[in-house]
Amino acid sequence: MVYTLGVICHGTHDAAAVLLEDGQVVASAEEERFSRKKFDNRFPAQAIEFCLAKAGITSQELSAIGYGFDPRRKVGLKALYVLKHFPQSVEMVVNGVPIARRMNGIEQDFREHLGYTGSVYRLNHHLCHAASTFLASPFEEAAVLALDCMGDWESCWWGLGKGHHISELEVTDWPQSLGLVYMTFTDYLGFQPLSDEYKVMGLASYGEPRYIEQMQEIFWATPQSYQLNLDYFNLKLQPTPPLYSQKLVERFGRALSKFDHSIPQYYRDIAASLQAQLEQVIFHLVKKVVATTGSRNLCLAGGVAMNSAANGKIPTRGLVDALYVPPCAADPGVALGAAYLAYQATTGKPQRQVLDTALLGPEYNDEQILVAIQHRGLQAHPLSNPSQQAAKLLTESKVVGWFQGRMEFGQRALGARSILADPRLAEMKDIVNKKIKFREGFRPFAPSVLEESVAEYFHYDAPVPFMTQVYPVREEKQAKIPAVTHVDGTARVQTVSISANPRYWHLIDAFYKLTGVPVVLNTSFNVKGQPIVNTPAEALDTFLNTEMDALVCGGYLVVKD
Repeated sequence: MVYTLGVICHGTHDAAAVLLEDGQVVASAEEERFSRKKFDNRFPAQAIEFCLAKAGITSQELSAIGYGFDPRRKVGLKALYVLKHFPQSVEMVVNGVPIARRMNGIEQDFREHLGYTGSVYRLNHHLCHAASTFLASPFEEAAVLALDCMGDWESCWWGLGKGHHISELEVTDWPQSLGLVYMTFTDYLGFQPLSDEYKVMGLASYGEPRYIEQMQEIFWATPQSYQLNLDYFNLKLQPTPPLYSQKLVERFGRALSKFDHSIPQYYRDIAASLQAQLEQVIFHLVKKVVATTGSRNLCLAGGVAMNSAANGKIPTRGLVDALYVPPCAADPGVALGAAYLAYQATTGKPQRQVLDTALLGPEYNDEQILVAIQHRGLQAHPLSNPSQQAAKLLTESKVVGWFQGRMEFGQRALGARSILADPRLAEMKDIVNKKIKFREGFRPFAPSVLEESVAEYFHYDAPVPFMTQVYPVREEKQAKIPAVTHVDGTARVQTVSISANPRYWHLIDAFYKLTGVPVVLNTSFNVKGQPIVNTPAEALDTFLNTEMDALVCGGYLVVKD
């Protein structure tokens, strides 16, 4: 057996580890799920420990480790940037040196934490992004586009994937970065940068794109790629506010803060304008990549590829014939790509795997679950059919915690660590937002739909297993599932197949048989500011500290009086 480990940490906002056995994924997880520190970027010691334990091996049995950064890249460009922007660049140097030191000393981390002294491959961050999507896709050939804020001083990478090989065709360097644009406006609108960008995407649906011309002064498409007017940004390596310059304030007015409890319509329109202009630039890049590579299959990765609203419009506008976005499109996916590339470098063998599931994390048996329930003095009701019982509870207007099988890898809950509700009840959106998630009322919820029924309810007819794309809800169905229909008539769809997640499929099918609707409301099993739950104990604590009505945990039901 050849075991290769992929790791991302230090220069990221999401540390993670992925283990391959003969080129196939055995286990993967983000460090935050163990440390309980959201977006934990430290060395992922606990995630690695889980991966090794899942395979039943020690670190000494690893053939190689791939690390998703190569800080030695583009040193000259970095130096020129510092000199050009001196003395403003001093802060960047002060913040960047400790990060670079940790990244350069990654071998020391592996020695200290794992006792590992074998081969460590420092890999191009964006090539790892590209590998995480193309080598996991079903395509033999595809255009590949990676977009994020920055990694190894790059922010946009595109190329061609063919067979088992990925060719780089074009790279855009930081600070010309679409991720930087969205992160900066996230800060300007009063949210946490490198965390709350998806809130801005959701807020955009409540506005009108009235300020496109102003946005086009800030960033725009060019024949080669795109361009930013850097005068609008307060450039930093660390996302510490403010990320916007005084010029942006002069253009749009005062910035919002986290203490602003309401968001005026004007700022909603700014969010809508930002989203609309971002989409136009992304569509331009997609057209260019498709035209240059000659492939109408597209693989996306990078933090910007988490913009599910833009993703869904790429195939529906006919820009591509087929689209693949992995469940770990953001930086955790770099660990997956690093593991693939380390395997190829070690063995010289071409290897690919269609990644059709995100259920790659820890799991807990009923004995462990029962111990956790009894430890809290709760009554555990054994279930002969958890899926059937959960579906029945949903029809009774109950909000149900659903904890089953292996935890998801990536930022979305996909039916293993989920909170579920009846999508037919419009009030469920407010109930779950206010009483369970403790989050902003404008935030939408996703529908999980039987894969066989997706075209009946949505304007799309292909699998979307990882909740990475937004599609319009069919007009005649919007009144049937109001709790998961966003204000603009769309939804971030997750299709569920019986092969990928049988217990969750059977739950939705049971709900379908009871109600005639093959859809349930699905949101991640956590509250605002916390990572998704990992263990039965964490699921129980979240259940007890919110107004969830019931918890179906493995083969047991826990209810509140």
